[in-house]
Amino acid sequence: MTVLRPGTLHGIAGRPTASVLVLLTAILVASCGMAGGAPAISPVMVVTVTPAPLGVRDTAVNPVRPAPALRLTDQDGRPFDLASVRGTPAFVYFGYTHCPDVCPTTLADLRAAVKLAGVPAKVVFVTIDPARDDAAAMKQYVDYYQAGYTGLTGTDAQIAEAAAAWGVSYRKLESDSASGYAMAHSTDVYLVDATGNLRHHLFFGAGADLIARRLREVAGG
Repeated sequence: MTVLRPGTLHGIAGRPTASVLVLLTAILVASCGMAGGAPAISPVMVVTVTPAPLGVRDTAVNPVRPAPALRLTDQDGRPFDLASVRGTPAFVYFGYTHCPDVCPTTLADLRAAVKLAGVPAKVVFVTIDPARDDAAAMKQYVDYYQAGYTGLTGTDAQIAEAAAAWGVSYRKLESDSASGYAMAHSTDVYLVDATGNLRHHLFFGAGADLIARRLREVAGG
């Protein structure tokens, strides 16, 4: 039996609808493990306990600390350093372009949250699947959102180093789907303030309203 809890390696889409939910059923480890409608891995047994109500879950990084370094290649093939966006809050999110639901939902929530907050902010999307997500693929993907997102890629070793620094977990899931494999990965979004300090880790399903509130707080608005 595999037990998945919030903040662990998972990608279960959908927000809790009951105070305690015990789900004993054969499902995929991650909704990010679905591609082309086919299962990415063998079914497993999952027990999920619903966390506290979304609006009161603690997202603060305590104590506040400098954000880890992030030096990779952007969607235009140019070197990128997270330090280059100092002066503006930034969201950092690790995912991949073949993710069918968790990643696009998160990126759409971020776009809506920045608009709702009325505060300038950068969104940096880092692939954990560099074998398929080269600069060209990242450019096509982030351009779809028409929100000025930065997409980052690199070598396997560079991505692994960056993910480790940010506390991001991921692994490859072989499948019989058309895309060949899927990726299971942790799903937090990291909010970095204008001075380069890591301030919040926002859970999947937080929604645009909560994300916007955190952004306004960090921006002093």
